[in-house]
Amino acid sequence: MGNNIFKVKKGLVLLLGLLLFNSCQPDEKQQLINRVNNLEKELFENKKGVVDTKDAANIIHCYLQFADKYPNDTLSPDYLFKAADVSVNVFHSRESVRLFTRVITEYPKYDKTPQALFLKAFTFENYLGEIDSAKIYYQSFIAQYPNHPFTNDAQISLQNLGKSPEEIIKGFKVSKQK
Repeated sequence: MGNNIFKVKKGLVLLLGLLLFNSCQPDEKQQLINRVNNLEKELFENKKGVVDTKDAANIIHCYLQFADKYPNDTLSPDYLFKAADVSVNVFHSRESVRLFTRVITEYPKYDKTPQALFLKAFTFENYLGEIDSAKIYYQSFIAQYPNHPFTNDAQISLQNLGKSPEEIIKGFKVSKQK
């Protein structure tokens, strides 16, 4: 019987030790947040405006991993938005559109959802050269967010869709002369 009590005590000590060890370790979610924070520092500090594509791919992967694993966390729409932003800056425009679309559809009440819609249209226009798609999304933006600070920009973009920079400048000169 004394031997059994020793085994039970030993088992309890091991169990308590495991619980204590686990309580001192950051959980998986916090580890991922910490990884994102570290990657953001690496990506955005000391780079002199140059984004390394490998670093960008790493942070996009972590942003998406978090958003996929914790879709109800308040950080998820922000991480998706940031992933889209990084994607467009390393010229992965299709991926950027896909991610902006996720923000719009999965998080319609997120405070940056209007910007995601505007940037989706902007990406179609300026990075993909898909004027018809850009027009659809600029019009959608204006209809959904008529009082947003970007509404005027969307209206100007619609007026100038498909025009070369020279045509736009010429249009400014004509309107100034009137």
